[in-house]
Amino acid sequence: MTEPGRNGGEKADFFESILRGLPVAVVVAAPDGTIAFVNTAAEVLLGYEAIEMVGRPITVLVPIQPGRRADPVKWLARWAAEPDVEQSRFLDLIARRSDGHEMPVEVRVRQGRVGDRTLFFITVRDNTALRREQIALKDANLRAARILMVAEDAIVSVDAEQKIIIFNLAAEKMFGYRTEEVLGQPLSMLIPPGARAEHPAHVESFRLSKLASRMMSDRPQVWGMRRSGERFALEATITKVMAAGALTYTAHLRDVTERNRTRDELCERERRIRAVFDNASSAIALLSPDGAVVEINQAATALTDANRPLIGSPLWEAPWLGIDLAANPAAAAALKALIDTAASGQLARAEVELVRDGEPLPIELRLTPIADADGATLYILAEGRFELKTPDPMPV
Repeated sequence: MTEPGRNGGEKADFFESILRGLPVAVVVAAPDGTIAFVNTAAEVLLGYEAIEMVGRPITVLVPIQPGRRADPVKWLARWAAEPDVEQSRFLDLIARRSDGHEMPVEVRVRQGRVGDRTLFFITVRDNTALRREQIALKDANLRAARILMVAEDAIVSVDAEQKIIIFNLAAEKMFGYRTEEVLGQPLSMLIPPGARAEHPAHVESFRLSKLASRMMSDRPQVWGMRRSGERFALEATITKVMAAGALTYTAHLRDVTERNRTRDELCERERRIRAVFDNASSAIALLSPDGAVVEINQAATALTDANRPLIGSPLWEAPWLGIDLAANPAAAAALKALIDTAASGQLARAEVELVRDGEPLPIELRLTPIADADGATLYILAEGRFELKTPDPMPV
């Protein structure tokens, strides 16, 4: 670029050419809001020719909005005199194009002098896309906040210093605190005293890992502490997110007190049933509908030559004492037919005879179908009843 000539007219033309050619929309106005100049980018953005705007009030371009008392001219005057250039504010206004279409614009204004005139130098930028993004982001954040608040799981988020930053309604119910009581407080207030010392090490291990989330069930039982001081069992999943250079941890928590109690009760019930099943004097086996052995008790096992596993084998292939069913297809077929009868939903009975210690052992075999709610057979209960020899009484 060559240096402009010394003549004032040449300089004015030079700088006006630069101003007109700027890719940013520029409007120059007097303090009373009268438009003195617009560049080409402003003509394109606002849809007016320069001759249509110069000499008219700036409110033609940024009219006062219905229901708003703010006067654009007064706002421009207020911020034009801002002493710190770097801090000059962008104003969010609504501009009106020549076709009547309104669009959000971002306006920046500076005050200056040209000769003896005070002028406002205004840049205008279409803010439609940014406003749309802001609205979408606001809506997304609102939806996320509502989802977090009404989620069934308790959700607790903390910052890198383990200070609570999110605490949803389920967390309030679970721990007994209101949200405003815990925000900014250390997470340790929700952890039983005995588990607080080791918690930082677990967090640091997770921070250093490459995993974005972790089920905390891979650790020993996780415990929480209610406001009342009650200690309770938790199931927890923790995630970590790095956003805007800040690390956030979020835990999804479930109170498993009732589930654990139910589990323990079921385990205890199963132990009792197992004790009765295994120690019953009658031979008992639980079969699948096709006759395979699912469970078999000690008394039933004692009636076989149990040199091979019985679980999973058909009942008619078991090595029963004194009976070689493999060599007696008719007897095996008869037992299978009884099982088929039970599988069809009918009670089946038969008398069979085993041989134990060289003596006949008559067995009363009873096959009882066990059905589901729809009447389909789930299992067959096979019971073998036999009389044990009564030992001779001890001499007195």
